[in-house]
Amino acid sequence: MSQFPKPKVYASKCLGFCACWWNGTTIFSDFIEMIRPFVDFVTHCPEVEIGLGAPRKFIRIVMEEGEKKFVQPATDKDLTEKMMNYIQTTIESLGVIDGFVLRENSPSCSIQRVKYYHSKNRDSSIEGTGPGLFAESILNKYQNYPIESDGRLRSRKIREAFLTQIFLLASFRQVKKSGEIKNLVDFHSDNKYLLMTYGQVHVTKLGRIVSNPEHLPVEQVMKHYWKALLPAINTGRKRSSTTNVFSKIFGYFSNSLSGEEKKYFLQRLEEYRTGRVPVSLVRELLRVWMLRFEDDYIRRQSIFEPYPRDLEELYDFDEYKKEQTRGD
Repeated sequence: MSQFPKPKVYASKCLGFCACWWNGTTIFSDFIEMIRPFVDFVTHCPEVEIGLGAPRKFIRIVMEEGEKKFVQPATDKDLTEKMMNYIQTTIESLGVIDGFVLRENSPSCSIQRVKYYHSKNRDSSIEGTGPGLFAESILNKYQNYPIESDGRLRSRKIREAFLTQIFLLASFRQVKKSGEIKNLVDFHSDNKYLLMTYGQVHVTKLGRIVSNPEHLPVEQVMKHYWKALLPAINTGRKRSSTTNVFSKIFGYFSNSLSGEEKKYFLQRLEEYRTGRVPVSLVRELLRVWMLRFEDDYIRRQSIFEPYPRDLEELYDFDEYKKEQTRGD
């Protein structure tokens, strides 16, 4: 079993940590509860921390001359300056974070679809939509980081992508902290096939950085690798690239398999390629052969266990098929 460092994850405080949602309740999140033993959380509630308390009168974002205002219509308070000062101070204090889980439908924390109104009047029309004030600053400061809403994380596909990213980033942080180029070489080697699922171009670029032809100091090499790694994994794992990677790994075992085993695997791989079965099914087939044939290089590949196995979920195939109809 692989040993994983604990990712540092920022989460909205109302997601199971405190009864601070606008109506004084706690929002239960299956995902937060699932990962709680495996990550270190940092939590905040912007509204409570600027003194609004919970429960509280609703907040809305109002557009005035092209600028967003954070207002509470019931009290006629303009809280924009207080919120922006809080945001600046809080973000500066966050430090290292591997990923964010932000509450949807929040005027501060939602990463998308917050309504921007023409005025604070109850019957005001909507001028547009976008992220909440706090989320907007997070998206700007932590570009290319894994940032999701609790609502989007109800999708198994998005959960798997998020988990893969935060554990990969936490592992790299450990490598960077060591200051050892050998650890970076091992990291790149052990994650090679996983990184290939995001696109060969990224693996090639990262490989050049590791080879260090310019003989740069280790600290600088680590910094360059980090700057290339973040946008690479933010592109999302591609089904076509993942199919190619599985085919390559299959090549390590194919000469030792029976004709029926080869046929069965290739059928499942085609079903994955066309979106009929989840990635976990094909990965499990390869993992069985990886254990059976004991190839040391393949055994070290993180693609077989990109995050703790206790976080893997059995798919309901009917639910999986519904997810696929919403787009790949």
